[in-house]
Amino acid sequence: MSLALVKGLIAFSGIALTLGGWYFDAIKKPYTHLFSPHWLPHARFHSALWLFSITLANLGSLFLLYGNFAERDTQLAIYMAAFLPGLFYLSFFPSLLFRNASAWDDGEKPFLFTAPQVLVSMVMLLVLGVALWMDAQLRS
Repeated sequence: MSLALVKGLIAFSGIALTLGGWYFDAIKKPYTHLFSPHWLPHARFHSALWLFSITLANLGSLFLLYGNFAERDTQLAIYMAAFLPGLFYLSFFPSLLFRNASAWDDGEKPFLFTAPQVLVSMVMLLVLGVALWMDAQLRS
C-alpha cells in the first residue's frame, strides 16, 4: 500500500469517467447523445455541459493529485481529488429517481438488471472508497 497507488486509483477513476463520457456520449456511433439528430438543441447543450463539466472537474482532480503546490499530498487534497470524480459517479443514482428517466439509451433493450454505466459507477465508487480507506491507513 502506497500513496502512489492511492493517487493512481483516484486518477484512474477520473480518467475513465472523462474518456468514457466522451466516447459514449459524443464519439460512439450510432450517436445517442451529443450529436443525436433526435435530440433537441437544448438537450445537446446539456450533454455538452455534462462532458465539459466532467472534463474540467477531473483535470482539477489530476492537479490535486500531481500538481506542484505546497499542500499536494495532504489528506484534504487527496479527499478533494477523489470527491471530484465521485460527485459525478454519485449523480447517477438520484438521476434515476426522475419520472420517465432511464439509464438505458433510447431504443436499447435492457440485458441486465440495470444499465452498464450504473454498474460502472458503483464499481468506481468502490474504487474511490478503497483509495480513501488506503489513504487513511497510510496516515494512521
